[in-house]
Amino acid sequence: MSTRIQRYICLGMISTAMINFVAFWAIAVYLGGDAVNGKIQSGQFYLMSHGKYTEVSQAVFDYSRWHVYSVWVTHSLAFAAAFWYYRVRDRK
Repeated sequence: MSTRIQRYICLGMISTAMINFVAFWAIAVYLGGDAVNGKIQSGQFYLMSHGKYTEVSQAVFDYSRWHVYSVWVTHSLAFAAAFWYYRVRDRK
């Protein structure tokens, strides 16, 4: 694989992580928090942000939890892609 293609792949992965994080942040602000910091209590689902709980449906809670997990995955891939990008760049 050429160096140019490898760099585009890396930049694509980094861009995807950034877009995913911005989407997560905007949605978490809109919903009033995220599920990883939230809780389930007596069949009620709560998102949490800065110590304030917001009650939501189970579907929204599940969505929020999976979106947090996707941020963890894309950020890990972005760090690996950044490392790979600079390794490829230095070979040139």
